[in-house]
Amino acid sequence: MSELELLVSKDKLTVHVNVIRDSTPLQIEESDVYSLLSKHGISFGIKRDVISNMISNMNDMFFPLLIAEGEAPKKDEDGFLKLEIVENKHDIQTNEVLNFRNVRQIPSVRAGQLVATIYPSKPGIPGRNVLGHPIAAANGKPNPPMVGKNIVETNGKLYASIDGQISLTDKKINVLPVFEVDGDLNLKTGNIDFVGNVTIRGDVPSDYVVKAGGDISIYGIVEGAQLEAGGSIFISGGIVGFAKASIRAQGDIIAAYLNQCQVYAGKNIETTGSILHSVCFAKENVHAITGSIIGGLISAGNHVAAKDIGNALHTKTEIQIGATERYSEEEKRIRTEIDVTKAQLQKVLLILQKLSEKYKRTSNLTEDEVLLLKRDKLTQTELTKKLALLELEFVELSSKQKKESTYIIAAGNLYPNVYIQFGKYKRIINQLFHHVKAQLVNKEISIDIYSEK
Repeated sequence: MSELELLVSKDKLTVHVNVIRDSTPLQIEESDVYSLLSKHGISFGIKRDVISNMISNMNDMFFPLLIAEGEAPKKDEDGFLKLEIVENKHDIQTNEVLNFRNVRQIPSVRAGQLVATIYPSKPGIPGRNVLGHPIAAANGKPNPPMVGKNIVETNGKLYASIDGQISLTDKKINVLPVFEVDGDLNLKTGNIDFVGNVTIRGDVPSDYVVKAGGDISIYGIVEGAQLEAGGSIFISGGIVGFAKASIRAQGDIIAAYLNQCQVYAGKNIETTGSILHSVCFAKENVHAITGSIIGGLISAGNHVAAKDIGNALHTKTEIQIGATERYSEEEKRIRTEIDVTKAQLQKVLLILQKLSEKYKRTSNLTEDEVLLLKRDKLTQTELTKKLALLELEFVELSSKQKKESTYIIAAGNLYPNVYIQFGKYKRIINQLFHHVKAQLVNKEISIDIYSEK
């Protein structure tokens, strides 16, 4: 006699029925199927029309046949921040920072002006397996706190508290005052050290120093000067460094070209032209969009891309790629913050425990102890929330480090005497390549044809 068997998936979300046939004709009743489902505890998502059709057309069915299906939980939307003060609105996701590619588009705001809106994460929709048991849903990730300097939050709206310019660094949105020089830096203006954004509508000659707590925007050429920004640096002209220019930013560094300078970016380095005989370090990417990289040393966490790398004179050019170095400092910072927050939370919990034990013994607390209890409960809530966000940030950073691929692209030519390094693996280019992408594959640096498609 033919027999029925149930195939229940490991996640208990699907049930298939199979028929173990023998030589006798199939003689299976609908009640046999339901008895078998009941025996296995299957009570949800049963496809009764499928079962009925199966019984009526047993000899024409293909087995195994899906006869019960649960509902998988649905993860809902992550929280995000929507910037409200640019003509073309941008949505800033949890780990994204607005990239101002044109210095003329850095938005200014007035005190009291709406800067951004916080959209909270939404809870997911729980599911249910075929046994009728609920399956918890993963909620959307909360948007990390982004309230920076001179920003006030009211009911999920971020407002500017002063007149100034928007500056976005890491996961903070700030409004910073602006110091503006209408022309070249000279002896009259002198060096600049300003807490907010600095705008220079001219050139920065050699030996001048410009420091800004926010962004630095220059509408001219930078010579052998020193620039240092807590945000990003935007230079509409290029940098002619005379081998002594030093440019540092915690965010992006964007310029027309780089020539004989040292450049350090906490995010990306990007030029529309070439990078010549310079030392460039970027935690993320280095892109010479339509230009060449010739001479010097270029080091990036993820990608280096240019039209040509090296030149026909075989000038020595070094390219280093390494995601590990990019993240080690950030991981150390987050770990330290997690440890400090855990220690603070432990102290608060100990105080709350002692007050709770005293209340159980005496049914009474002093006025000061009641105030302390209320304060520490609030502190506990805040520290717990902070710890959850830090742990989420650490998990995301670890996940990001595993997923990100690293590569070098020469959309035009890759010339001989270019030294390529991925971590501890090195390769010296000894022939001319055209339109190639270099990657680390199975502990070897491979060079393959590159296509933009």
